[in-house]
Amino acid sequence: MMTVLMYSITTAVKNFLFPGGAGCPLCGRRGSPKHLCRSCLEIWAGLARGFTPCEKCGRFSADLGGSLICKECQTGEQPFIKACSVAPYEGSVREALHYFKFCGKQDLAYPLGELLAALAAEVFPFKSFAAVVPVPLHEGRLRERGFNQAALLADVIGRLLKIPLAEDALVRKMETPSQTSLSKQQRQANLKGVFESGNSADGLQGKSVLLVDDVFTTGATVQECSLVLKASGVQKVYVAVVAAGILRVQ
Repeated sequence: MMTVLMYSITTAVKNFLFPGGAGCPLCGRRGSPKHLCRSCLEIWAGLARGFTPCEKCGRFSADLGGSLICKECQTGEQPFIKACSVAPYEGSVREALHYFKFCGKQDLAYPLGELLAALAAEVFPFKSFAAVVPVPLHEGRLRERGFNQAALLADVIGRLLKIPLAEDALVRKMETPSQTSLSKQQRQANLKGVFESGNSADGLQGKSVLLVDDVFTTGATVQECSLVLKASGVQKVYVAVVAAGILRVQ
């Protein structure tokens, strides 16, 4: 994975080769600055080859045992109807999301949101959605980062699919330590009581919503958010993420 320093060097080279920022927002090749170029899209598609996405949670597996549903979804009930993801959380996809979140590369919000909107329109009954709801950041993390990547993605999806954005339907009332090194069970415990319904949740009772985040790894975050939304009266929750984890065969 590229470090932030490597990213800065790469950015400097791209700015020299492509002055004015013209070109793919990820790799800098000639093209539209609002869309990922064909080469990047082919690389992303290549990452998914050999894997099958679970039709329930959207995570990828090399072996679903003849089923289209992963073992975890078969043995445990998910609080959302269905989740979808563009690509596995590997390689250049992981790097792109790190650029987006940690290097302030907010111009990736549109091309990534565009991919998610196209996927959601293909696999979900999107015309029935009352709102697009982003996974929230705690206000302290929001001040530190300057933006909520999930909210930027949700805004693009809402505009492209003509669905209202309900940015305050969920509130993160507590900050939690990094979950990178935690197990699924530890992540679930770490997130208990972290989210609560916000101001616009009242208008979503009995309706369907699209919950948006950048990454789905263990699923602890979207599961907890889905539970809070349903407890507030939302009838159905669908989930769209840019990248999902790979289920490793034991």
